[in-house]
Order: sequence, then structure tokens, then C-alpha cells
Amino acid sequence: MKMLVTKLSKGKYANEGQLFSEPISDSNVKLMGEMIALQALRNVMLYDFEVVSKLYNGLVKDLNRISQIDYTITDGYDYAQLAICFLYQFKGMFVSDIYGKDRNGKYITIKTACFRKVDSELMKFRKNIARNRQFELNHNKKDIPNPRDCFEDTSEDYDKADALIEKLNLTKFELETLNCCINGMKRSEIASELGITIHGVRYRKLRIRQKFNQLALV
Repeated sequence: MKMLVTKLSKGKYANEGQLFSEPISDSNVKLMGEMIALQALRNVMLYDFEVVSKLYNGLVKDLNRISQIDYTITDGYDYAQLAICFLYQFKGMFVSDIYGKDRNGKYITIKTACFRKVDSELMKFRKNIARNRQFELNHNKKDIPNPRDCFEDTSEDYDKADALIEKLNLTKFELETLNCCINGMKRSEIASELGITIHGVRYRKLRIRQKFNQLALV
């Protein structure tokens, strides 16, 4: 997303670090909100690719074409607008400033609070989709797991993980299984989530492991 930040800011920011190092202002709050929404969608997509990918792709399209005349924005931009409105109330402050305490009594930053606001709305959307799926497929679907807050540890680098997963060249079904595993789900939970047998889960995990081992030998 660094290249996107540079493109959208017309070269003003080389990366997100430079963007978020400035105080929130009229000139940067839009871009800040868009980047936080994009990261929230990107993070959730690892756990719920089928549902969130359309919103994510739509937002990316919006960011590149929103300035075009007669362009109609997608539903994905709703989350960017939510983040922008949230940040604007803290105009003049830094996103690294303390927002307050979360439900566990832990201090969180404005940036994390904004991320969680967007994530909360995404969760409502995903649960609504899950309820519709459960009705249509008539099978007991577990509650959707919460994705991890990617702003809790700013030292983590997701680019390497994304690059590795891309190199594995996983099928759609293998990627779904891997996402469940990453989220810490048990084999029985994965089977219920994906509507397959435990043996099917075991086979998919075996195929993923084989592809990883083959890649390691290259």
C-alpha cells in the first residue's frame, strides 16, 4: 500500500509512516481514513476472503477512480467514510495519541480506535451474510471469529506473509482452510465453517503443507 499512498498523495508521502506522523488535518484526514479502512478490509479478508474481497476490491477501485467525472463509488468506500468521520473529530491531534481505554482497560491510540470502529461495522456486515448463508445452506455455522487488530503490534510486516501465500499458489478451497487455521480454529470448527468433513480438512492441510515444503526446497 506504500505505492498507493504515494500515488494518492501525488508524491507527498513515500509511505504510510510519513502520512500518519503528521497531525490530523483537513488536508490529510481523507487519506488517513482511506488507508485505515483499506488496512481493516485487507486484514479481515484473510479470515473471510469470499465476503470481504468484493468490498476490498471496490475500495481500491474507488481510490484510483473517485476523481473521475460521473464515477459511482462502491459499497467499500462506506468504510473509508466511516474512518474519515471518526478521525476528523480529533483534528489537530496525532493518530498515535491516546484515545482512551478499551473494554479490557488497555489504553489504545486514536488509530487503533478508528481501526476497531471500521472493523466493528465489518463484523456486523459479515454476521448478516453468515445468517443468510446459514438459512440458505441449512447447516450450523459457527460465529465468525474476530480478526486480530493489526495495529496492536506495529512492528509486524504483512507483506512477507502475503508474498509467501501468493507463492504457494493455493486453490480457493485451500486458501479458505488456511485462513481458518491462521485464525486458530480447530479441525472440527473448520469442517463446520466450510461445510466439509474432518477428513476433507485434513487433506487440504496436507496439500498446503506439501506446497510449502516444495517451495522451501526451491
